[in-house]
Amino acid sequence: MKKWKTMFLILAGINLIFFILVVSFLAMPIDKPNMSEKKQETVTQETVPFLIRSEKSTLTRLVNHYLEKETDQENLKYSVELKDKVIVYGVIKAFSKDIDMKLVLEPNVENDGNVQLLVNELSIGQLKLPVSYVLKYMNTYYDLPKYVVIDSSEKLIDIHLDELTLKNGLSARAESFNLETDDITFTLYVPLP
Repeated sequence: MKKWKTMFLILAGINLIFFILVVSFLAMPIDKPNMSEKKQETVTQETVPFLIRSEKSTLTRLVNHYLEKETDQENLKYSVELKDKVIVYGVIKAFSKDIDMKLVLEPNVENDGNVQLLVNELSIGQLKLPVSYVLKYMNTYYDLPKYVVIDSSEKLIDIHLDELTLKNGLSARAESFNLETDDITFTLYVPLP
């Protein structure tokens, strides 16, 4: 009988140790980040970035929508089409007459996330004009958005996305803009409420 009693006490001791271990593990706190640090991190971040990939057709619709809504198209009406290059179609007023215009641009993403467009061709009606002259004319006489900067001597149009904040607080940064491979990627910054 003593053997049975000894075995019972050993089994009861093992159960007691197991019970104490389980209760100890339940009572121990879990490893979690300090909530005050987490809260402070959220407060210091004003936007949340999202990587967005687009196709030429979708981006064409979006750009034209914002051109229509965000710019004064009374003096210069234009629209954008993305093919293997960026093509801008427009109507300019010259000699009290509306004249069709076409710009053919080659996009390049700068290190700061802005987009630079090299003007390859510029024609008004069927006449191809010197690019630098027409860009200088446009820069002087047309009210372009503040985030569009024309360098007529270099035949460049800079789109400063870092200066463009939409009415809902969204902003963007270009990551890639390769029209031939349809690789168009932006980081969209969404403001935190």
